[in-house]
Amino acid sequence: MQWENSVIPEFFKHLKRPFSFAVVSDTHFVTRDFIGQAFDATRPLSTEGYVENVTYSLAPMMDALRGLRPDFIVLTGDVAEPPLDPERHRENLKAALDFFATCDIPLIVARGNHDGTSSFDEVVGPRVAQFLGEMPKAHYFSFEVDGCQFIVLDTPFWNTEQCQWLDAVLAENDYAPSFLLGHHPIWPVARAFFYNRDFQMDMVNLLSRHAIDAYFCGHSHNQNIVLHRTPYLPVLQCMGALVGLSDAPPLPLHHVQALLPTPDDLMAIWPGYIENTAPGWFMGYVSQGQARVEWHHINRGAEAMVRWFRPGDIQTFWTMAPAPPAQLIEANLQRIRQGILRFCAWDSMGGARVFLNGNEIGLLPRADNFTPSRLSLPPNALACLQMENKVRIEPAEGSEMTLGNLVLEVVLPGGRYVRSQVFEEIYTWSNRWEGYEYETLQKMKPGRPLSTVLSFR
Repeated sequence: MQWENSVIPEFFKHLKRPFSFAVVSDTHFVTRDFIGQAFDATRPLSTEGYVENVTYSLAPMMDALRGLRPDFIVLTGDVAEPPLDPERHRENLKAALDFFATCDIPLIVARGNHDGTSSFDEVVGPRVAQFLGEMPKAHYFSFEVDGCQFIVLDTPFWNTEQCQWLDAVLAENDYAPSFLLGHHPIWPVARAFFYNRDFQMDMVNLLSRHAIDAYFCGHSHNQNIVLHRTPYLPVLQCMGALVGLSDAPPLPLHHVQALLPTPDDLMAIWPGYIENTAPGWFMGYVSQGQARVEWHHINRGAEAMVRWFRPGDIQTFWTMAPAPPAQLIEANLQRIRQGILRFCAWDSMGGARVFLNGNEIGLLPRADNFTPSRLSLPPNALACLQMENKVRIEPAEGSEMTLGNLVLEVVLPGGRYVRSQVFEEIYTWSNRWEGYEYETLQKMKPGRPLSTVLSFR
């Protein structure tokens, strides 16, 4: 959309500070007849799980938003979960927007990688036009609310034209504050390679020259906030997702996965929660001279808050500290009731043999996109667990998988979960990641097994 200046939507011509807004990502809405439809089996939830997500995540959030009454809502992509039938996807998109319309709060939508093109244009375009007062000419645009600028990006279809447009908008920006909203993260947290690399490289370049107050995104389904260094001012990145498992307890992300950004790159971080275990969203508050962002859990309210006066000049970075992880002692080794091997993978087609302390315990299941996956430990594996455990993974012939975040997780009497130390290394038998800069990435020779030690000490 090629506007000389930001549009002031008709909704907000009389809206003055203080005002508030909500940012919601990755709702993956479905209708009840989604169960039984043709579906990609590698997706993180089952068809039943996506239906339950509407009842146990989206509905409680809507109740909370009716009480908080933000002045508008921004959805940052992956609004509906796509079945294999495009017509069904169109129906899910329409149902999702109708669902949000029940709270009677103005809605703006950024496109996610699962939102498509034709369905998105047909269903979402008219709703965005209703908000802006005219039909967008592109899927990226900006609008203004009482001198505060909101820039909506089209990260799944990032290109040179959009980058040049954003550069020009930021160069002419006289607004304070200025918020960017898109689907993909600039800096991925925990999910290695799960981002748009061209988008990241361009954004790091742009934000090394232009100041913004915050960037809101989703995509990875993790919940976290990072204040990341750049050659210019630090950038606040707020990542969230509303999709989740109704019966999964909240699991702090840094208890099971390496965070990826190096400590030298971070000025502050709230690691948040691993994907699908703590659905939540962000509330933003803008008043004269300051801004504030809060992350809200669907049931427990605000668990993180950042407040600032100027871009990068953080005054308050408050988070609710999780309980420390439980520790395993040798006396409890014989009391373990069940266990799993956690891992994340790209291109794991199944067939890799897994050995624990010399005993074969099974084949690594199919997994992709570096999503959290697991292999259940059989009884013979539980019996041989030690404080330090040797793990050997033999890739299938011709495998080009990538593995990381290996963690042993066991359950003791009383339901206590104990996990081995977070595993930092990433191993790959593929050439697809050449040029990516991860200090912990190790290239493996074809067919060579991975051997490591997972420690409970």
